This record gives sequence, structure tokens and C-alpha cells, in this order.
Amino acid sequence: MKHITIILFTLLAITSCKQTQQIADAIATPTAKTVFERTFENDSLFQLYEQQYTEAKHNKLYIETPSLIHSKTNVSKLNILAYTVNLEQGERLKITSDIHTDSLQLVMDVYAYKSDSLISTKPEASNVIASNTLEYNVPTNGLYKIVILPYAARSSNFSITLNTAPTLAFPVSGKDNTAIQSFWGATRSGGKRSHEGIDIFAKRGTPVIAATEGYITNTGNRGLGGKQVWLRDGIFGASLYYAHLDSIAISRGHKVHVGDTLGFVGNTGNAKTTSPHLHFGIYTSNGAINPLPFVKLTEDVEYTETDFSEFNEAETRLQKNELRISPNVKAEKITDLNIKTPVELLGKSQRWFHIRVNDSLEGFMHESLIQN
Repeated sequence: MKHITIILFTLLAITSCKQTQQIADAIATPTAKTVFERTFENDSLFQLYEQQYTEAKHNKLYIETPSLIHSKTNVSKLNILAYTVNLEQGERLKITSDIHTDSLQLVMDVYAYKSDSLISTKPEASNVIASNTLEYNVPTNGLYKIVILPYAARSSNFSITLNTAPTLAFPVSGKDNTAIQSFWGATRSGGKRSHEGIDIFAKRGTPVIAATEGYITNTGNRGLGGKQVWLRDGIFGASLYYAHLDSIAISRGHKVHVGDTLGFVGNTGNAKTTSPHLHFGIYTSNGAINPLPFVKLTEDVEYTETDFSEFNEAETRLQKNELRISPNVKAEKITDLNIKTPVELLGKSQRWFHIRVNDSLEGFMHESLIQN
């Protein structure tokens, strides 16, 4: 009877823990990584996972955005995809997949480099359970590490897109990147100063619009900027500077929404000898920053079908086969692999395979160097 009582109390405790966890998850949606790590039944398997995750996180692979990566799950081992990307303040990193979580749950994490070799311990951003997308507003220029882990009970093909988008709306109505003809850092006044913004050219009178929701903190006609508007992004946010306006359509103290007209393109101030354009700048407590990543428009990556079911293990084709850190013939070479070296295919970007050799060495190899 005593043994039965102990068993009953144990079952009740387990049930209670599960119910408590379910309640906690309902209140605060856990990350996909957190839920995945709960699936391990013993410490040895968890330690193996941590080791493989850490090795992938610190690999030397680099990829540019936008990129489309094809891959597949491997039920016998963890196929962890990890890539370093270079991002700029003002961009929004977007990681998406073509596969729904009903078929395959992906773990997505973004880490920041603290130095050339030191990566943050905790992720800057993670996807939540029941979602195979992740968006992250980049706070500072630098290198970031993207780690993606699929987990499933069966083999599945899937694709991932890595792309960026602007965090602000384009500030001149009806225009796009092609209208930007003068960029951050260009010399001014014979080299005495540099350009602290971008110039967006358009016909006189073209509406200049609010790139974000905020408050108008100042307007006027003065100095080099001529007719100008200052828009504060929130109470403690950055200040957006609109200069050389032909006329101003807003007054100080007004709250504005994205797309509201602030004024119209002109060439007042020190722009009298140039064609009508908007000088657009962004200022923080640390001074001016490059506004281009905040407004530069990008195109979505289109998914293309690739069947990875025919691929698993393969081998190198030539006497010398170059393994590189990035899917680019000009990328740094890691090493040369001999002919018929067994390789494991983890993914593919354009015509480049992401491969693993001897369960540890990873890199990109052109498809022409690999055979089944």
C-alpha cells in the first residue's frame, strides 16, 4: 500500500508539473528552442545536442542576404544550419520558411558578435513555438549569427529565406531606391564636411511623407536645410530630418502617422543650385547615422522547388575540390578535398552545396565538384 501511495503521489506531481508548464506557456509563448530542449529524455543526449549546436554556432560559414537555402531533415542526427551575416542598423532581418509547423517545426535563433570571434551566449531574437518565421530589427551595424535547427520524426524537404527589409517607410511618395543619387559620407564644401544623409530626387511638389509614427518637434526655414521638418520617432527615439522642402504642410506638436504628408520636395536652403530633392537624415543621441538601411527597399525572395530526397551522402568529383566559407567562387577557401572524399549534404544555396566532412568540418562546395 505504501508503494502504491508513493507512485500515486509521483504521478500527481508529474501531472501537476505538466499542467503548470501548459499554463505558463499559455501566458508567455515559449520559444521553439525552449520547447525543443524539453524533449530530451536524458542528460547525455542533451549534452550531445549542446555540443553540436555550439559547434554549428561557431562555424566559419558566411552568407549574404537575400538568400534562399534548401535543406531536409535527418531523423538520425541533427542537421543544424548556421551562417554569419552582415547587417546594418535600421534593417529588419526576416527569416521565413515555406513549410508549415504542422509538418515541421524549425528552431530559429539570432546571435550578435561581441567581437571578431566572440558570439553572445543568449540569442538576440528567437522564433516562438508554432511559427517558422522570425523578424529582428537590427540595433547596430555588425556581424550576426543565424542558427536554424529542424526537428521532426520523419524526413522533410524545406526551404528558408534570409532577407532584410527597411524599418521605415520610404520618405518620398511614389519613389524608390533609384531616386537616391547622393549617399551618406559623400564630400561636401570641398571636403570640409561629409554628407550626413541621403538625397532623394523628385519633381518639385512631390509629397514628402512621414516614414514613421511620431511627433513633429520643429519646422522652419533656416540654415543649410532651408525649409525643414523634424519628426521624432516616439518620446526617446531618433529624430528624422527632412530638408530643402519647397513648402511645409505640418506644424510643430502634431502627431503624425506613416504616410502623412509633411511637406513637398523643393531646393531651398543651400540646394538652390541643384535639382529639387529631399535631404533625409536621421539623428540619435550619438549624432547622425546612415539613413539608407532604414528606408532602402528590398525584394522578397521567391521560393523555388528543390527535391533533396535524392541527396544524402555524396562524394567529391575532381582531384582537387575547393571548400569555401561562402557560396561564392571569390569567397575565402577553407581547404581542398581530395577526389572521392565522402561528404554529407546539409543544404543548398543556388548552385552551392553546404556540406559537412568527417562530422565536423563544414563549408560550401560548388555542385560541379560533387557527385552521388
